[in-house]
Amino acid sequence: MIPRRALLAAPAILAWRPALAAEPLLLEEPPGGPPALRIFVHRPAGWQPDGRAIIVMHGLNRDADRYLAQWIAPAEAQGLLLVAPEFARARFPTTASYNWGNVVDVAGQPLPPEAWSFGLIDRVWARVRDAVGATRPGYALFGHSAGAQFVHRYLLLAEASAAEAIITANAGSYTMPVADVAFPFGLGGTAVTEAMLARAFARPVTVLLGADDVDPDHPSLPRQPGALAQGPHRLARGLRFYAEARAAAARLGQPFAWRLETVPGVGHDNGGMARRAAAIARG
Repeated sequence: MIPRRALLAAPAILAWRPALAAEPLLLEEPPGGPPALRIFVHRPAGWQPDGRAIIVMHGLNRDADRYLAQWIAPAEAQGLLLVAPEFARARFPTTASYNWGNVVDVAGQPLPPEAWSFGLIDRVWARVRDAVGATRPGYALFGHSAGAQFVHRYLLLAEASAAEAIITANAGSYTMPVADVAFPFGLGGTAVTEAMLARAFARPVTVLLGADDVDPDHPSLPRQPGALAQGPHRLARGLRFYAEARAAAARLGQPFAWRLETVPGVGHDNGGMARRAAAIARG
C-alpha cells in the first residue's frame, strides 16, 4: 500500500480508487477536456524510491488492469515499480487514436503534434513519481500487441523522451523506417529526419517476439494492405521491422544498438512475454 502521507502530498488532480491488484491513479484533465486516464500501479515490497520502474502499454482490449495482474510476479521478481496506464475507448476509440499515436485520423489525414497521444506517457510518469516518491527520472517502456505499435511509433516520431529502455513485443504492424511508404506503415508524410532516426537507432531498444506468434488468421492481426505487406503473421513482421531498422542504420552510417530476441514457446501472449521483458528492463 502507498502510505497515506504520500497521497496527501500528491497534487489535487490525483484521486485513488480501489482495484483488484493496485490503487489506480486518476489523471484528470482540465474542465471540458477529454475523459480522465486511469493509471494502475503496483509497488513491490522491496522497491525503493530510487528503484527502476516499467510502464506497460496494454493491447487493443484496453485492459490495463489485466496486463498489470499478469506483470505482478515478474515485477516482484525484478524489483520493478509497475505502471499500467489505461487508454480507454472513451478517449481513444480507434486504432488510429491509440495504436498509431493519434498522428493521423482514421482517414489517414495528419493531425498536429499537440494532438498526438505520445505526450501522455511522460505526464503519467510525472504523476506516478509524485504519488510514490520516486526519484529516478526515467523508466523502462514496454508495449505488447497494440501497445507495441504505440511504443515503437512513440520512439520513431516523438523520441520516447524519458525511456531508459524500450521493449516492443508482438506488434501486429509497424512503421518501417523508410520514407517511401506512407505512415502508419512507413515514415512517408512525417517530419522524421535522419538525425531523429540516428538517435532512435542508438537507443536501448529490444524487439521482443514470441517464437510461436505465427498465426496468419489470428482474430486481431491487422489486415490493412500496408500491414499484410510486412509479412503473414506477427513474428514475420517483427523480424522484418528489425531488419529494416538495421539496414536503415547501415545506410545512414549510424550505430545500431537495438537487440532482437525471440521467446521460445510463447505465442501472442502478454503474460508469456512479461518474464523476459521484466529481466530486460531490470538490466
